[in-house]
Amino acid sequence: MNKAEREQLKHNEAADALVAANSYLSQHGRTIALTAVAVLLLVASVFGYRAFKARTEERAQAQLAEAVEILNAPLTPAPAPGAAPTPPAAGTYANEAARAEAALKQLLTTADAFGGTDGGMRARYYAAALYAETNRPKEAADAYAAVRDQAGASTLLGRMASLGLASMQVRQKQFDPAIKSLQDLSQRRDGPLPLDAVLVQLADAYQQAGRSAEASQALQRVIDEFPQSPYAADARQRVEALQASVAKAS
Repeated sequence: MNKAEREQLKHNEAADALVAANSYLSQHGRTIALTAVAVLLLVASVFGYRAFKARTEERAQAQLAEAVEILNAPLTPAPAPGAAPTPPAAGTYANEAARAEAALKQLLTTADAFGGTDGGMRARYYAAALYAETNRPKEAADAYAAVRDQAGASTLLGRMASLGLASMQVRQKQFDPAIKSLQDLSQRRDGPLPLDAVLVQLADAYQQAGRSAEASQALQRVIDEFPQSPYAADARQRVEALQASVAKAS
């Protein structure tokens, strides 16, 4: 549906509501006048809220698109040997770190300004991923947790944020909460996340926590339940290595 069609639909809905209210008022007289006025005010407020929400979402998506453009912006070519470096041209960045920081700033601005919108929540999720990519696990964990709480732990974005949070917790050696979260995700067979990938991440957390037997069990689930998974071959090799190390230790 294009913009003109949406506007026409809104116009028709509002007109229908007004006609119905006027008809009802003429039939019942002055005793319901105040009720009819209240109905009209309610109709106006509902359509006003919808319009405001749509405009807010459009602004959030526009700012998110600006951040994505920054992430895709070119880097300034390295100067020729012996040549003096030149300042980056407009729309380019001197290096990947500068580009990442500019994108991160835009993402956080969008997330803070439009936190309740889809665009705002996605902006914070991408900011968390950038924090992780630039080796700032504490900031990444905080951002992932905020997305999970705001989007809802049962939504796709919320579960993706939970997965990211667990990864950052493992990186900070916070194994217990990471493993608990991954265990919960691994039990949701009807969820939107690929279960084989969740099991592999759970196995990684177990292994880094020194719980080799449980890591082997998680990987065995990948082999048994997802034999066609792209992770299956690697899982077999890891199980063999883990079993060998456990046998050697005993």
